[in-house]
Amino acid sequence: MEKPQNIYDNTKFFEEYQKMRETKINANELIEIPEIKSMLPDLKDKKILDLGCGAGGMSRYFAENGAKRVLGVDISKNMINLAKKENNYKNVEFKVLEMERILKIKEKFDMVFSSLAFHYVEDFEKLMKDISNLLNPNGILIFSQEHPVATAIIYNGKEMEKHIDINGKRYYLLSDYNNNSKRVLNWNMQDTVKYHRNFSTIINSIIKNNMQILEVRESQPEKEAVKQVPKYKYQIDRPYFLYIKAKKL
Repeated sequence: MEKPQNIYDNTKFFEEYQKMRETKINANELIEIPEIKSMLPDLKDKKILDLGCGAGGMSRYFAENGAKRVLGVDISKNMINLAKKENNYKNVEFKVLEMERILKIKEKFDMVFSSLAFHYVEDFEKLMKDISNLLNPNGILIFSQEHPVATAIIYNGKEMEKHIDINGKRYYLLSDYNNNSKRVLNWNMQDTVKYHRNFSTIINSIIKNNMQILEVRESQPEKEAVKQVPKYKYQIDRPYFLYIKAKKL
């Protein structure tokens, strides 16, 4: 297994990423966050593990909405330092820890949450096994990731944007959908490693590790998001994100 990539501790990449997020005009803020928040259970008195917590925005949201304890972990020291700086809650803790080593955490949680981070993990089945071991009985897993139809094609540079427009309709490539393997693309001037998995691999890995799938959603932007960023309308043909909610049996 390859060593996990840590692009967010690349100073230039981190600076460019922060500029993008600060505008609030991006797919994370306009599409992914509102949708995944609507899937959350009652947070009151819950112990929550936030995997790939980044700057801690969702960890803060959990604390503000009644969580008893929140532990946010991320591979990036830059992100964890920013999370500690921007979040001052007694019941929220942040640690530098890659998702491949979460069994170093010696406590159980009522909910494990992750926003757009699982596609950076090579061994998805191991991740599901580790999460299941960290959940209390009936504990909830909620996560988002890049949609498999968006990660499928193996490409170089701008080939990810290849499509054909016919009579106002946009058609996308879907080659290599069943080729579960590494993908590399240039993002913010940095070669970024992600891992593509087809739908059946994702679903069966969850089921195999003693969890029941409660809900599956695929991203569909609201009219206001399309108004701000017109290209989001094309998600009617190729959704950006996949959201899954599951319960430990």
